Amino acid sequence: MKLKKLAALLLSCIMLLAMAACNDSAAQSPSPSGNTPASPAATTPGTESSPTPGTATGGFPKSAISVIVPFSAGGGTDLFARIVVDSMSKTLGVPVEVVNKPGGAATIGATEVAGAAKDGYTVGFSISTPLCVNPHYGQTSYSFEDFTPICNGYTVLHGIYVAGDSPIQTIDDLIKFINEKNGVVSYAGSGTGNMQHLCLEEWAAQANPEGNWELTNVPYDGDPEEIVALMSGELPFATLQVHGAKAAVEAGNVRCLMIFGDPTPSWIVDGGYNIPNSTELGYTNEIKGVVGFYGPKDMDPEAVAAISAACKAALEDPAVVEAVANIGLEPDYRDSADYGEALSGLVPVAGRMLVELGFISG
Repeated sequence: MKLKKLAALLLSCIMLLAMAACNDSAAQSPSPSGNTPASPAATTPGTESSPTPGTATGGFPKSAISVIVPFSAGGGTDLFARIVVDSMSKTLGVPVEVVNKPGGAATIGATEVAGAAKDGYTVGFSISTPLCVNPHYGQTSYSFEDFTPICNGYTVLHGIYVAGDSPIQTIDDLIKFINEKNGVVSYAGSGTGNMQHLCLEEWAAQANPEGNWELTNVPYDGDPEEIVALMSGELPFATLQVHGAKAAVEAGNVRCLMIFGDPTPSWIVDGGYNIPNSTELGYTNEIKGVVGFYGPKDMDPEAVAAISAACKAALEDPAVVEAVANIGLEPDYRDSADYGEALSGLVPVAGRMLVELGFISG
């Protein structure tokens, strides 16, 4: 009898468990109409208010946006872009992804942007060189007019640097040094005809109004290689990107004599480094390396507005400001009109200087 009772009890338990399982399955399965029974919406923590594609800015965007950076990964332009587009993705509600397309002095990436669809899903982000300088050589398939300025992100500053232990302490010392060499001096640069080179030549024309200097730009692959050249004594001075030389300045390996343009970056002022800019020293600086987003000619105005607004929001985010400050850069947002004005103003200046340097015919 005890065995029969135990068997009956076990059978009852099994039946109850089976019924419970059936009820669970019914609650989680779609109803015959294909709709699920009403239940609280599941959300992922931290995404409850995330925007959906196209809702914040109208119909654009509906899918991922590619941002072509015409340089290799790891440089200042690339790092800035990656920090900013991560924040922009959250505003736009779609992935915004950096795609590196280096080569051809940044013209490979710029060429792809010029030929992209006008819908705003492929745009570029770079310094102004491939847009405003390179077309003057007549070797690109595009001109400045083949782009739509979207917005500026930051302005890259360049400067004149010497080794940390160099006896050349000021810009006047450098002028004296060059004159003592009868104006024939070689220096380190990142290439000929680019922003750094043009900034140096613009300054030299003012520092040497007689025009009897013969300065030779020795091209290196980038700021790190130039810094090594300074520290080893290969060359007496160099033109470097201010943010690219930040760590070397802080370590005392190099010293900046003057920054081309203004204002002086906060990290220099806050760090107590006595580095004047060209404006403070009375020199004119028309060559300015604005860095921003651009698209193909006649790009969809709605896409321009949406990307510009998302960039502006990103550059006002304290976390983004802090992140770009860590790489020695500062936001300099300008809308499409102001950014376009800066770019278009640079085109004739660059052309004139390239003629004066003999790189192109007048």
